[in-house]
Amino acid sequence: MVNRTDSNIFYFYRFICSAFYLLPVLFLSGCFGVIQKSDLIYTGGVAVESFSSNAMFSYASSDRSFSGRGILLFRKPDQIRAVILSPFGSVLQEVYIRGEQITIIDPANGKAFSGNYMELPEKGNLSGWRYIHWLLDIDTPDSLRGSEIIDRTNKFGDNEKAVFENGLLMSKKSPVGGHVSYGMYSTVQKTVFPLEITYETVKDEKFIIQLEDLEINLTLAENSFTPDLVKLRVYPLSSLK
Repeated sequence: MVNRTDSNIFYFYRFICSAFYLLPVLFLSGCFGVIQKSDLIYTGGVAVESFSSNAMFSYASSDRSFSGRGILLFRKPDQIRAVILSPFGSVLQEVYIRGEQITIIDPANGKAFSGNYMELPEKGNLSGWRYIHWLLDIDTPDSLRGSEIIDRTNKFGDNEKAVFENGLLMSKKSPVGGHVSYGMYSTVQKTVFPLEITYETVKDEKFIIQLEDLEINLTLAENSFTPDLVKLRVYPLSSLK
């Protein structure tokens, strides 16, 4: 996405792919070749350095729920962009993350909120972005690894319990009780990757990201991860509380 014209083409393509808004399960099962783990071939699987995908974002708690389609971009080590759309294709929200810095854009109201992601609310549909780096830290598949449960220190310096099945990372649990599970592993460009990521908190909140039309190891332009704050009023992230 080098210029606005390219960006419009990119979004048009993504919006067309999102036309199956009311058929997420059928769309996933029919278009992405999700197959049984026993049929996957992933010895020496390719490491995922970046990806671009249509996505369904869902949040549920005891008193509210939210879901929306959009796109998700990721590039190692720590760059993320999410665009969440309304059922009619307009942009409800954009999220840009680079390291510990996060910017959330509310285009309808001409506002942006920026700051350290740990300033996000500890509960609610925005709180899941506090853990997105951990959620997307997915081990490269290795069918020679077998099945095991291990306690380890992750790359963020935190302890976690990781569960592997036939060399695939199935779940992780943090010492504070957060639990992420990975499902719907599918063959994607000579590797395998989970198309569903589910995060559950100790506060009985559930966040689900379902990926569709996933493409990995793309060359993503730097400005794909740079928010355009022109004409927006920018507020501290802490003001979202």
